[in-house]
Amino acid sequence: MLDFLNSIIKAAIAVIAGSVIAVSGFFAHKQVQIVNVANPAIENRSSSTQGIASRNATTVEPNAFKSQAVSATTTKTTITPKPTSSFAITIPPIAITIQQPAQTINSLPPQIQIDPETFVGILCYFNYPAALSNASATVSRFMVRGSGVMINSKGDILTNRHIVVQQDSTASGIKYQLEHCDVGQLPPGTHLPTVSEIRAINPLVRIPVLGYSAQPVFYSSSLPLSSIESEYTDFAILRITGVSKDGPSFGFNSVPSFFPYAKLIPVDKYNIEGESVVTYGFPGDVTAGQNDAFQTLTMTGSVGTISKVEVGDKYYANIPLVVLTNMEISHGRSGSPLFWRGYVIGLTTFYVKENRTDSGSVASDAIIKGLLAGGYLDN
Repeated sequence: MLDFLNSIIKAAIAVIAGSVIAVSGFFAHKQVQIVNVANPAIENRSSSTQGIASRNATTVEPNAFKSQAVSATTTKTTITPKPTSSFAITIPPIAITIQQPAQTINSLPPQIQIDPETFVGILCYFNYPAALSNASATVSRFMVRGSGVMINSKGDILTNRHIVVQQDSTASGIKYQLEHCDVGQLPPGTHLPTVSEIRAINPLVRIPVLGYSAQPVFYSSSLPLSSIESEYTDFAILRITGVSKDGPSFGFNSVPSFFPYAKLIPVDKYNIEGESVVTYGFPGDVTAGQNDAFQTLTMTGSVGTISKVEVGDKYYANIPLVVLTNMEISHGRSGSPLFWRGYVIGLTTFYVKENRTDSGSVASDAIIKGLLAGGYLDN
């Protein structure tokens, strides 16, 4: 008789345990998928060049997945099994512990307006020995076009490192030297294309003139990065140093004492998977005027959603390093700010081979950590 009662109790406990597993699965909390950056085969940086072929890069192949930790609260549910035979037996109540995730993700930040004047079109001039290019002059020049965003009131510009640094060619012996970069803002009052306009017609917005000259003052390669992190930590700071040679023709006679700038926020505090993002950049379209005395750039928008976030393994260990999106990227869009709710959460950097909509940006968390020590960010 005692053996029979023990069998009934064991069966009841087995049923309850199965219910706990089912309930726990029901309460599973959806999190942003954060994975470690894998050893990549880099493919197609998105800056554009004139005079040389575009850089090759590798396909992003994440291989190790790390989920964000979720804290939990404990609730107790009392379940009293019913007898399964005609015997009058009493089974004491069994306390079942069910894990339910607590709310650990911050509420969304308030939506803010994007200021078009914070965008920058960039045209960098590089010199290299003319003897290697079969030119008659002693030095040849080519241009690299890209995008950027102002991040402080001094007018410091956040852009991709691969826009302002061109890798020397070991095969031909060419060593590229940056001469300078010309930069320009959208005029005050420019209508920024809305998301619906981008999806419908994606209108071009033109910078009338690249009014300022700039030089790089910070490279992400100066950080103590792992070999994997160095493949993705692709950003630099350009500082406006004066007026470009074409500036005075358009009223640019001095550098302003204050520039409008965009606000960067980290993404590790928010659940951003599936969130909508937008970016505005200059995809390499250049127009010339006044007998080629000046250059202009045209800007378009791009929209998409966030698919996942990747973290680093050394300097950026457990810190978001790359934001992956399904947003289409074209050449010249390198350095475009990635906006979420009006805040910059990344810097558009690459797309996956043969699929421009599988793209990635350097995460704002990595940028903020890299720049805070140098005092480049305004509070």
